Amino acid sequence: MAKSKKLVDLKYENFTFTQKNEIIKLLNFNQNSMNVEVAIFKNDKFVKNSKMAFAHLPKNLKIKLNPKA
Repeated sequence: MAKSKKLVDLKYENFTFTQKNEIIKLLNFNQNSMNVEVAIFKNDKFVKNSKMAFAHLPKNLKIKLNPKA
């Protein structure tokens, strides 16, 4: 039996962090691939959407998402 895809919508949770003078906002979390879709802002202007590995998130955000629960 195939696994169902688990995609968690984070757009309205306002999970953000700062990295290299950029503000990174979490958009979606794919629990199957353990990737996070993010929006990157620089100087309060949108730069691009990108994907990031869950392992590269700050520890405080990893605890809030907790994929094992």
